[in-house]
Amino acid sequence: MSPAEVAQIIAIAAAAIAAGAVALLIIVFRRMQQLQHDQKLILGPKGVSSDIIAYVGGLSGRIDRLRDDIETLSLEARDHEVRIDGCVSRIGMVRFDAYHDLGGRQSTAIGLLNAKDDGIVVTTVVSRDFSRMYVKVIKEGQSDVPLAPEEEEALEQARARGNAPFTLRPRPAPADKEAVEEAAATPLVDSVDEERLSLERENRRRRRQGLPPLDVLPARDDLGWPDLDSGRSYEELEPLEPLEPLQADEGYSMQPAVGGNGARESNPTRRRDEEPDPFDEL
Repeated sequence: MSPAEVAQIIAIAAAAIAAGAVALLIIVFRRMQQLQHDQKLILGPKGVSSDIIAYVGGLSGRIDRLRDDIETLSLEARDHEVRIDGCVSRIGMVRFDAYHDLGGRQSTAIGLLNAKDDGIVVTTVVSRDFSRMYVKVIKEGQSDVPLAPEEEEALEQARARGNAPFTLRPRPAPADKEAVEEAAATPLVDSVDEERLSLERENRRRRRQGLPPLDVLPARDDLGWPDLDSGRSYEELEPLEPLEPLQADEGYSMQPAVGGNGARESNPTRRRDEEPDPFDEL
């Protein structure tokens, strides 16, 4: 092989090596550009010229401060949760008719509870003559005094976290056709308990006068007025017994006394009792 051929082979090999180096340089340059782009995303615009170790140290400090802030927020959130648990968050209400002679569901029972089942029940009873309000304390779901059915229903609604709708308790109605016909055929007057109504009116009158209530309505004569519901006229009523004539007190002497001029004078003198007077010994 001549020296010219050897030189040609060496030149070709050198050109190939140079081309490979150029290609490798291009690849490395592209890779460095990608790394610089990623570094800018992490370290910021000045991350290329800053120390990455110092940046990691500052980042660790930021993480520690964030951890402290999160713990503080957690404690505050727990404190707010305790406060919220003590607030009224459950409400139940039942509207009903306390008395059959008054409609409109004006009486209400409202249950107010918190997350611990502590609260109160406020009941308002409305009548034609008066309106009363009762408040009962609820502790851990239990009342200190017995509850009415409407109050129990209001508490059940409150325990359901407000998911149960407010209740309007209707009046009892017949369920079938026979009951409807029977109710329509029955006069309204016969279905009213007149004795119970009279007892309620009498107890209201006694409460206004400060007297104790009655369990059973006594006779009209015992209450201080005549029996006007007997159906008899005034002519048929028994006459009253005549009063006895007024008798003179036997302890007085009604004989007139004669004065010095002969005129009669009325001088009633009271007779002494045969028993000795205890004041005579004083």
